[in-house]
Amino acid sequence: MKAKMELMVGHGKREDGMSLIELMIAMVVLAVGLGALTVLFISSASADNRNSRDTSATLLSQLVLEQISAQHPNSTASIILTDCAGNQWDIATAGAAAPSGVGATLVTDPASQYYGGIDPTQAYAAVPPATAAVPGYAMQYVDCNTGGRQAVFDVRWNIINVSPYARMITVSSRQLSPSSQLGNRTFALPVTLRGIGGM
Repeated sequence: MKAKMELMVGHGKREDGMSLIELMIAMVVLAVGLGALTVLFISSASADNRNSRDTSATLLSQLVLEQISAQHPNSTASIILTDCAGNQWDIATAGAAAPSGVGATLVTDPASQYYGGIDPTQAYAAVPPATAAVPGYAMQYVDCNTGGRQAVFDVRWNIINVSPYARMITVSSRQLSPSSQLGNRTFALPVTLRGIGGM
């Protein structure tokens, strides 16, 4: 019995504490977990920034849509918008016959993700851009952010006369990237709003 007791006591002493190998395995697991969390934090910060730009683009599209909708459908008068940088944009409100309307090109390919909306690949100069003197259907609106930072948004619209008393207005906005390219890791699709303006 005494020998059996000594055997059990000796066996228990060999399992006390952690070995160096167990400690190293635990550190590797911890390092992998923290690395994964770092990637998660970076991805969520990028998505938050993208969503912020997406919200600004939505509000800017809504501003243009409401300003054009407030005009009489037969009016050709333009509207002046002033951005944060002091640029004045002469917004054209005249429409044209369906299906093309006037202004930015509408996407007619049903297989496109932009189907029914404004074509974001169309060159800015090809849209008839607005200036302070000439009414147009596109602008590069400067929006002020906190800390003196500015963001430039490419805003385009198309107006289709549906009847003598109504018109369909399609407005699309997206923030311009430094290279004015579509798509990257934090790319947000252009925001497109449509509305019917009329009497």
